[in-house]
Amino acid sequence: MLNVIIFTIFQAVLSTLAAALIGLASAYFAAKKDFAGRRFLLSFSAVPLCLPSLIVALGYVSFFGMNGRLNQFLMTLLNSERPPLTFLYSAAGIIIAQGFYNYPLVMKIVSESWEHLTQDQEEAARLLGAGEFKIFYSITLIRLVPALVSACLPIFLFCFFSFTMILIFAGVGYSTLEVELFKIVRGTLNFKDGFLIAGTETFIALFIIFLYSKLEKKTSSLKGISFDTDKLKRTRIQGKKEHFLFGALILIITIFFIAPLAGIAINAFTSRASKSLSLNTILFLFKSQRFVNSIGWTFLTAGCTAVLCSITGFLYGSFLRLYDKNQKRTILQVIPLGPMAISSIMTGFFIKLIIQQGNWFTLTIAQTILMWPVAFRQIYAALQKIPQPVIDASLLLSRGKFDTLTRVMLPSIKHAVVSGALCCFAMSAGDSTLPLVLSIPDFDTLALYTYRLAGRYRFNEACAAGLILAVLCAVVFSLSRKKGDKNVF
Repeated sequence: MLNVIIFTIFQAVLSTLAAALIGLASAYFAAKKDFAGRRFLLSFSAVPLCLPSLIVALGYVSFFGMNGRLNQFLMTLLNSERPPLTFLYSAAGIIIAQGFYNYPLVMKIVSESWEHLTQDQEEAARLLGAGEFKIFYSITLIRLVPALVSACLPIFLFCFFSFTMILIFAGVGYSTLEVELFKIVRGTLNFKDGFLIAGTETFIALFIIFLYSKLEKKTSSLKGISFDTDKLKRTRIQGKKEHFLFGALILIITIFFIAPLAGIAINAFTSRASKSLSLNTILFLFKSQRFVNSIGWTFLTAGCTAVLCSITGFLYGSFLRLYDKNQKRTILQVIPLGPMAISSIMTGFFIKLIIQQGNWFTLTIAQTILMWPVAFRQIYAALQKIPQPVIDASLLLSRGKFDTLTRVMLPSIKHAVVSGALCCFAMSAGDSTLPLVLSIPDFDTLALYTYRLAGRYRFNEACAAGLILAVLCAVVFSLSRKKGDKNVF
């Protein structure tokens, strides 16, 4: 048990550090330099939010796997019968996959913060003879700590609760708390060990969230953190050293991020029989009744989850806006952070204790419990923008609070409600863990169907189904962002 806890924390910490290092380097060029493809680089920030980890895992298998495209190329080049690259099915593979999957989140948050940092302290240090590297680690990096902390907390929790990537990439002797809990739910049914693992996971996650809240308060008051309404003026990449570093960064991102994602599309349009580009794999899927049914179940469960999450988020956000408008009741503000300390496996574990046999509605309720804070954050941010005099006047002139909710607050934030619902739809559609844990008979979502194909080593079909799932999630997520940009006030 102790070894499992150590490895769980170990892989989460190293994965987060890998994401932070690549993300910080990318943020430097995105914030301070002007170059062709800058917008394309920043667009990667949507990947961790709209692409399920299962799809990324498939991409790594299709590119770095034993029979992946890179190994096939190297075997031909080196005239070898054995694949030269075997790192994927090890701790290194887990850390690399999770690190590169999440680095765009660090890049996005840190680059936006970096763009608005004033340059007074840096310029003063240059006048006093400080070198650029010393200025960076002694001034700039310290001022970027709040942004780094905000980006790294969700990444750490994602890696800590990671299941799909661990299940696919972990070699012999490697396991995490999530995987062990899954084995109990699906196999031994040793509830004593199940409660112990679930309690350990929750305690560690809550402790990390507690540390985050303390660190956020401390770093937000650091001297030197100041923001200006004007953005930092970007310059062209100059000098051999900068060009070399930029080229090395782009090469690394291309190999470990772009190529695996591209590998999914290539495999999806490759015939397993002829190994040539073809639509046969896609057409074969649509001839399968099970695949067609999985699309229907996906829209049903994701749609219901999206509606329930938006309703819950709106009701709780409205409650806070009316009864805690000054945000002084800490416990009420902390409640939406609770689901961050609960994993999908843990939720499924407790549901199976209560209900022996789950169904699609059980899945919807479970996903709502985990995902409603996502809708809440968007809805509450919009509610905060409604001027207090408008709410006060509504409460005074209307027949009751229900009138204020339905005739003033809801119409004012309808775009945020739709945005939150669409985001939860994309998250629900991409979730393969909860459907797998609940073991619903004669039931497949698109994500679960993709996982089953990968488990049977039918990687071309899995990549084709994964590509369809990725396109669905990406379209819905992009719609959510467009809706979220519209504000009444």
